[in-house]
Amino acid sequence: MRSAEDIIHLIKNARIIINPEIKKVALKELIKELRKPKTIGTAMTKPAIWRIIMKSPITKIAAAAAVVIACLTGLFFWKSTGSGIVLADVLARVEQVTSYRYQVSSTMTKEQMAGTRKRTVLVSREHGLRMTIIDVDPNEVKMTRGKYAVGDEWYLLPQSNSVVIVSHEKKTYDRFIYDGVEIDFYKEQYNDPRTIVRQILNCENRSLGQSVIDGITVKGFQTTDPNYGGGFFGASDRSGRLKRADVKLWVDVNTLLPIRLEEDVITEGGLHVHEVNYDFQWNVPIEPDDFKPNIPEDYRAPVGDIVVSTPSEENAIAGLKMFCDLAGKYPDSLEKKAFGEEFKKHMPPDDTSYEELSDEERTKKTNEALLIAGPSFFYRMLAAKKKEPIYYGQFVTPKDFDAVLLRWKLSDNEYRVIFGNLSTKTVTAGELAELEGNSE
Repeated sequence: MRSAEDIIHLIKNARIIINPEIKKVALKELIKELRKPKTIGTAMTKPAIWRIIMKSPITKIAAAAAVVIACLTGLFFWKSTGSGIVLADVLARVEQVTSYRYQVSSTMTKEQMAGTRKRTVLVSREHGLRMTIIDVDPNEVKMTRGKYAVGDEWYLLPQSNSVVIVSHEKKTYDRFIYDGVEIDFYKEQYNDPRTIVRQILNCENRSLGQSVIDGITVKGFQTTDPNYGGGFFGASDRSGRLKRADVKLWVDVNTLLPIRLEEDVITEGGLHVHEVNYDFQWNVPIEPDDFKPNIPEDYRAPVGDIVVSTPSEENAIAGLKMFCDLAGKYPDSLEKKAFGEEFKKHMPPDDTSYEELSDEERTKKTNEALLIAGPSFFYRMLAAKKKEPIYYGQFVTPKDFDAVLLRWKLSDNEYRVIFGNLSTKTVTAGELAELEGNSE
């Protein structure tokens, strides 16, 4: 199941226009169902929603869109049979918050690798996000390039569409400029409470009843649905879908705002993430300078400003050419995990570590890595937009001039093709069938 954010993103990109009459019918059907007595003390369950949608073809798209939009905006206050709050109430309340602060304690383990750290996070809808590392296990085994150190700061700045990472221990900083790429997604990966509540709403969930945490009367909600994809720093994105999930959200019954979130998940890739979010402070005072990166004059940027561009056909072709020049062949797959493994296989790291390179050499390697990864980024973007991409790199070589290397759908009868010699052409469905038949 795709997340609500992804569905809305695709709806916006597709520019779907819902006929007002169809919309009325869809909403009438939904409201009728909502008013029926419920025998289960939770919000309306997912199976019930989809049974309504699937009953009538004429309302299918409109109803689906209406349900998604309702979940995101908190327009529907689904009532339980018992006393107390439900998740839709929580989402509606969280949507009203403009700023907040909380703490996070995370432990990630995979095979012989382990990492534990604590962070404080400050979020403003207007100014962005600032995360500060406040504690790191001194016995931590590194799981990613670079070492997390106490005092390190991460800034996600929507006004400049950039991400800045400051390492006070090393006296360095990295600045990523997102050219045409929205960074809201990255903010949500840092446990945006709105994302968490939406994700639990979209999954099978149950009430845990009332209890007391730190002297506050709370109501708990839990999901063990492996479709959960809430914000734990994109761990599932890095290592595959979830194999197991146990997520608990505890909400103050008086304010309807979260006070604690516990996530314990294991991905299909074997990564175990245990994370606790706590000490939430809502609608805290915010100053613009709170989100001004703290970069002293003597700090340096080892790789300069890194520009992250929107995945494109042009970047994909340049990356395929560079991969082929280095490996003597095209990558067998553009799927994220398979592509990454093949990249490591054909381009093993130099004896000189990344940290030991000069700033100029490090900048060059960083730009090369972004370029080589371009085809994989582009392929995954096409897949997310339902463009039906198919890649034949396992069979096609640069000598196969007229063989289809990568193709994707433009419209019902038009396709874009990148050939083995990296030339391109727009073809009809019939022409594509002939080209792919000749490629076999």
